[in-house]
Formats: sequence, C-alpha cells, structure tokens
Amino acid sequence: MTRVIKAAGGLVFRETAKGKLKVLIAHRPRYDDWGLPKGKADKGEIPEETAVREVLEETGYHCRIVAPMGTTRYRIDGGIKEVNWYAMRPLPDSPGFKKNKEVDQIRWITRNKAKTALDYVNDRGLVTSPGLKRLARTGTLFLLRHAAAGDRSKWSGVDAVRPINKKGKRQAAALADYLSGRGIERIYSSPFTRCVQTVEPLAEAIGAKVVEHDALAEGPDIDAAYGLADELVGHNAVLCSHGDVIPAVINRMMWAGLTLDSRFYCSKGSIWEIELNGGRFATGTYVPPPKV
Repeated sequence: MTRVIKAAGGLVFRETAKGKLKVLIAHRPRYDDWGLPKGKADKGEIPEETAVREVLEETGYHCRIVAPMGTTRYRIDGGIKEVNWYAMRPLPDSPGFKKNKEVDQIRWITRNKAKTALDYVNDRGLVTSPGLKRLARTGTLFLLRHAAAGDRSKWSGVDAVRPINKKGKRQAAALADYLSGRGIERIYSSPFTRCVQTVEPLAEAIGAKVVEHDALAEGPDIDAAYGLADELVGHNAVLCSHGDVIPAVINRMMWAGLTLDSRFYCSKGSIWEIELNGGRFATGTYVPPPKV
C-alpha cells in the first residue's frame, strides 16, 4: 500500500497601494528552490492548523485563511505527498521573517513574476488561478457601534471627547475578546473619543493600529462612509462608528445587494458582521452587545 504523507501550505497574498496582488514565495537552501510555504502535518492536526503553523514557522507571517484552494499530490521517495492548500492574508501580529532551518529568504512578488520564479508546476498553477482575484475580495467587515458612554445630555464638555463609562469599558474588553479571534487585519474608528476607546483593547490584543477616519464621525457623510467600507472589501476589518452612521451604511449596502439575516438593531456595543464574497455584499448578521 502506498504511503501518503499529509501536508498543508499557504498561498499568502496582499495588495499594493494601487491594488495589485503580490504573493509570498520562500527559498529553501536545502533544495535551492523557490516555492510556496508548506510542511508536513503534526500528529492530530487538521489541514488548516498545519497550513497556518507552517506558514508562520517558515515565513514569520501569522495569517488568516480566506478559502481552501484544493489539493496537490506528487510522488516522493517512499510514497505520495498530499498537500492541502489555502489562500491566506497576513495578520497584524505577524512577527516578521527571520532566517530559519527551512527557509533562508522570502520574496513578495507579482503573480506574473511568480510564474517564472517558482520552481514547481503545482505552485505556479495555484498562483495563476483565476479565482484568486475573487478571493482577494472576500472577507468580513465588522460595523461596531461604540460602547456605552453615558447620557449625552449630562455631559458638559465637547461631545466629541465624551468617553466611554465603566459599562463601556467592560463592553470594550468583551468586544476585544470576541473579535481578537476573528482574523482582524485593520481597525478604523471615528475620531470621537468614545469610538477610539471602544477599539483600543482590540488593537492592543492583536497588535494593530487604530486608524481614525472622519468618514466614520457622527453626522455622516454617507458617500464617504460607504466609500471607506468599499475600499476595505476583501479585508477583515473593524469600523467603529455611531448610531446614525452604521444604519445609513447598511442601507446603502442593501442597495448593492446585501441581505440581512437578522432583524435590524444597532445598540451601543453591538456589531453588524457583513460578509463579502468576491467583492459582493452578501449577508449581514447582528451580534448584540456583550452582557457585562
């Protein structure tokens, strides 16, 4: 009976500022070859776990899996190697590349250049897959209304600097726990203090920066807010905003084809999870505020 050696790997990609896809390739000095990062499964691992671990160990990039990309099989000494492949995006807590026993160099290159740089037919086939552009526009946007910040009428200062209260701080901590395992790549916030404070615990947990953006501020410019959401299509991103902005953006998404699978609410500390498939707004699911 032919021995089958299980392995998994990742087609890791990111976009340039101009939206061009680049893929990550790795050089193994033992074989003097360039390929996509992959490795053998440890005992008890499922393929997704193997792929994430091997990519991290070889390249220094902690990634989220976007979608499976099929399986390749080829003969090796003593049997057949079966590799499960996954499209992946890097996460902000990635430690970065360091030369290791498996890989001494990595490169981010365009798919066109990868066709000649990669040494294996199977790898070149994955990189040139026509479905990769669609996968690059698949992800989840988390539209988060800021946590509890007390009664607006009882705040004597400028409303833009009104902070979250004790309940809001508990909500922010619980939201960080919930979102930190969701493969978040980017965090955007209204510049209002209560919004920034809501996502600061999450940013600290995942090693990301909070980007303050006027498009998410109260008193919405709907074109700007929707435009920001559209720019983030393909990423797993959190957008923290207000009770007037989020419903307006969701309404605009519904014009573009979004279907809500929950009744519409928008309480403080709640999230609308907007799933995107190939660049299309697909479904929206309401996550109530954490019970704290």
